Amino acid sequence: MKKLRKPEIKTNDSFTWLLRNWELTGIKLLHPYKFLNLLHIVFSWILIVLSPISMGTVIFNTMGDTSMTVTLTSLQASLNALLLPFRTLVIAINFKRLRSVEQIFENLDQFYVREEERLEIKNCEKTCRSLFFTCSILYNIYGVSTWLVALFAHNHDIFWLIFIDWIPYQPLRHCLHFLSEVVMIHFLLQASVSSDTFPAIYIRALRTHIKLLTGRVSRLGTNSVFNDEQNFRELVACISSHQQILQVADIVGSIFSLTIFLQLAFGAAILCVCMLNIFIFADTMHKVTTIVYYLVVLMQTVPSCYQASMLEADCAKLPDAIFHCNWMDMDKRFRKLIIYFLHHTQTEITFTGVKLFRINLSTNLSIAKFSFTLYTFMNEMGFGKNVKERLE
Repeated sequence: MKKLRKPEIKTNDSFTWLLRNWELTGIKLLHPYKFLNLLHIVFSWILIVLSPISMGTVIFNTMGDTSMTVTLTSLQASLNALLLPFRTLVIAINFKRLRSVEQIFENLDQFYVREEERLEIKNCEKTCRSLFFTCSILYNIYGVSTWLVALFAHNHDIFWLIFIDWIPYQPLRHCLHFLSEVVMIHFLLQASVSSDTFPAIYIRALRTHIKLLTGRVSRLGTNSVFNDEQNFRELVACISSHQQILQVADIVGSIFSLTIFLQLAFGAAILCVCMLNIFIFADTMHKVTTIVYYLVVLMQTVPSCYQASMLEADCAKLPDAIFHCNWMDMDKRFRKLIIYFLHHTQTEITFTGVKLFRINLSTNLSIAKFSFTLYTFMNEMGFGKNVKERLE
C-alpha cells in the first residue's frame, strides 16, 4: 500500500481555533448561508450588543438593595462588558483585511522547506493553540466561579432578561433566568477570548517569520553552488519577504491598535475596583471570584504585550544577521543592495495604542502600577473604609 503523506503545517494553521471561535460567536459567517446560520449571527450580535445595557440595568436597579461587595463584583464585570461590543465591531469591520494576511503567510511559507524551518512553523501553531485554550480555560473558570457563587450565595441576577423576568411563576422564572445567565456568561467570555487573543496570535506568527527570515539572511552567500546572479536573487527574495512581513504588521497593527489602547485604559480602572473589592469589601466567596477575574483581566493584555516585546527583540537580531552574512565575497551589486536592506531593517516592528504609547510589557507593567497607585490613593483617603462604615 502507498504510504499517505502527512499534511504540512502552515502558518495559517495557527489561526484555526481563532476562526472557529469567531464562527461560534457570530463574527465569521458560517457556510453555507442558510437561514439558521443567519439567525445564529443575529442572535449572537444581539447578545453582544445588549450585554452591557443588561448588566448596567441590573446594577442600577439593585444598587440600594445589595451589598457593596455584590455591586463592585457586578461593576468590575460590566466595565469589561462595555468594551466587548466595540472590540467585536472593530474585528467584524476589518475581518476581510485580517483574512487577507493569510495569503501573504502562504507566500512566505513557500521559502521554508528545511526540517528546522518547518519545525519552527509547527511550534508557532502549537504556541498559538496553547495560548487560545489557556485563555479559554481561565476565562471559563471565572464564568463557572461567577454563577456558582451566585447560586450558593443566592445573589441577585447578573443580567436583566426582559422576557424571562416577566414570567409570573417565580420558580420557573428563577430557573430559566439562571440557565440563560449561564449560557450568556460563557458565550460572552468566549467572545472575549477571541478579541483578547487575536493580537497575540498574529504577532506570534510575525515573530516566527522574522526568525525564519533571520536564518535565511544569515545563510546568504554561503551556498557554493550559487553564482552571483542566484545569490543576488536570493537577497532580493529576502528583501521581498521582509516587505511582506511589514505589510502584515501594518494590517494587523492598525486593527488592534485602538482595541488594546482601550483595554489598557479600562484595565487600570477594573484592577483598581478588583483590589478595593478584595481587600475591603468582599467576603470569602467573592474574594475567590474577584481574584480569578483579576487574573483574567491581566490575561487580556499580557500575552499581546509580551509577544510585541519579543517581536521587538527578534527584529533587533535581523540587522546583525545581515551584517554577519557572507556579503564581503559577493559582487558589487549584491553589496550595494545589502546596504539598502541593512538600513531598512534598523527600525524594529513596533505597535502603538492609537499612536499614544507603545504596546509592550513595559506599558502593561505601567498600567498595573497605575492601578495599584490609584488603589493606594483611595485607600489612604479612606474611601473604602468610609463607604463600608456608612453601609454598616
